[in-house]
Amino acid sequence: MTGQTTIAPSQDVRSDVDSLRRVWALAGLQRGKGLRGKVLRGILYRFFQSLSLGLAFGAMIWVVIDLAAGQVLDWARIGQVCAIVAVSLIGQTVFSYLSAMNAWLASFELASDLRLAILDHLRRLPMGFHLARHKGDTVTVLTSDMQMLESFLSDALPRIAQAFGLPVIVLGYLAWRDWPVALAALVSIALGLPLFAWTSRRLALLGIRRQDTQAEAGARMIEYVQGMAVIRAFNRLAKGEESFRAALADFRDISVRMVMQLTLPLVLFGAVVSLGVPLVMLAAGARNLDGAIDTGTLVTALVLVFSLYSPLLALISVMELTRMADASLTRIDRIMTAQSPPLPVSPKEPQGFAVRFENAGFSYVAGKPVLTDMSFAVPERTMTAVVGPSGSGKSTVLNLLARFWDVDEGRITIGGVDIREMSEERLNSLITVVFQDVFLFTGTVFDNIAFARPGATQAEVEDAAKAACAHDFIMLLPQGYQTRIDEGGGNLSGGERQRISIARAILKGAPIVLLDEATAAIDPTNERAVQQALTSLVAAKTLIVVAHKLGTIRAADQILVVGEGRIAESGSHDALMAAGGRYSNLWNARARSESWRIEGHSSNLATRAH
Repeated sequence: MTGQTTIAPSQDVRSDVDSLRRVWALAGLQRGKGLRGKVLRGILYRFFQSLSLGLAFGAMIWVVIDLAAGQVLDWARIGQVCAIVAVSLIGQTVFSYLSAMNAWLASFELASDLRLAILDHLRRLPMGFHLARHKGDTVTVLTSDMQMLESFLSDALPRIAQAFGLPVIVLGYLAWRDWPVALAALVSIALGLPLFAWTSRRLALLGIRRQDTQAEAGARMIEYVQGMAVIRAFNRLAKGEESFRAALADFRDISVRMVMQLTLPLVLFGAVVSLGVPLVMLAAGARNLDGAIDTGTLVTALVLVFSLYSPLLALISVMELTRMADASLTRIDRIMTAQSPPLPVSPKEPQGFAVRFENAGFSYVAGKPVLTDMSFAVPERTMTAVVGPSGSGKSTVLNLLARFWDVDEGRITIGGVDIREMSEERLNSLITVVFQDVFLFTGTVFDNIAFARPGATQAEVEDAAKAACAHDFIMLLPQGYQTRIDEGGGNLSGGERQRISIARAILKGAPIVLLDEATAAIDPTNERAVQQALTSLVAAKTLIVVAHKLGTIRAADQILVVGEGRIAESGSHDALMAAGGRYSNLWNARARSESWRIEGHSSNLATRAH
């Protein structure tokens, strides 16, 4: 993209003018392609198409006036009329084609640019923004809302321009022939506009609710499909459908309510505008009886009156699409106006890779601190383990260091530099995160590993896979490194997915590794392979590991025990065991759990053996 457009804060309801301004601002997101020019040409060509239709009406009026004046048609006049009609038809065809081409191209390019802009903005937003939203909400913005915006640009906006082309010509002609008749024609339009504006505003309110409800239904559908294994395992198919059905029922109800509440106002608008027909007939007839206009003008007014109001009444058919597009713009604004973490004006370069937390405080929810006044140091090229009970804030430490969130108080430094004073790209290049829950993209094994370093060669990818103890099982796959991975890595075991993710981390080669215990949910056979892979990953790195299995961190240079959002204890394994504090209690509790067994289950097995 070649330029950025500042987007105004989102409003729940905006006027039609505001909506057009918003579309115009979005069209300016990519100035290099002349997107605004395409939008304007699409509108103007459709307006010219309507003007071309006016030529045919003009030819007809010409004939009517001559006949009303008692003139007789000759072949010359017939030829002239046919030529005008032919030009009208050619103009309508050419301008219709040009309008469609420009409008459709503009809609596709704008939707493409806007999707990219949204995705780029989403990756910069704090994780709290994403966790507070349904997955289906963001997906709906990128799909249904974008499709609604495409339809508005490619169809509704040109049709609005077309609706005004012919009436402008008709009103101009009537004003030229007799301004009182033209004024009578404007009366019903002036009376109908406030009703149209009120109806449009009411539709905007319902439109936003409808789009939000549709997103909720999409979220429930995604949740139902993704949770199918759990639903079936617990025989809760009917229960699983319940929330999805409820969301669909809400979407149906809001759609029906929209139709029911808008039918009467739209009918009233059509009736008010249509009153212009008898008004024009009355005014023209009265003017003719008074001798103010001749018969030709009277006949012209009676012929043109229907062509004046019919296009305006056609606006009713595009009103819903226009307001739905406006609702989609509002939902897009909710993402684009969300505040991303501030970027430094003059990014600083760290001196080394030592990590420090200095009086760091953080809350996911205001008033409920997760970390309070947390301070510790991780020397460069050492291993630090973070342990503690569930909910103590262990994973939050990794999330803050990776800047998925920003601390509320204090600061976090790498190489003596506050991570908020580094560029986003530089911070990301310094840190590799290996999550417990591995995510693999749909694509080949090669693509998933090379994701860490675009442009990596086959040899580099294979070397990383070998270091991660993944090369052997990859070569046993049907197409080796070109084997396609199902969504989420469904065709691989947990250990295989984990080793591919570690190969990806090894290929990145970042000096700081954050490890959310990667072996916590892996069987013993895979655990040995993963542990060996991790040894290759963390060699000569600054390592911070959140430990769920205490036996994996005995060799750590230091162990941090987190409790109530603070560092309760710190030291080596032996020192902490000797102190007899929280770490010692955690260690002993873990030892007891490993020797625990279900006696009744063991007795049953023994009975069966006999």
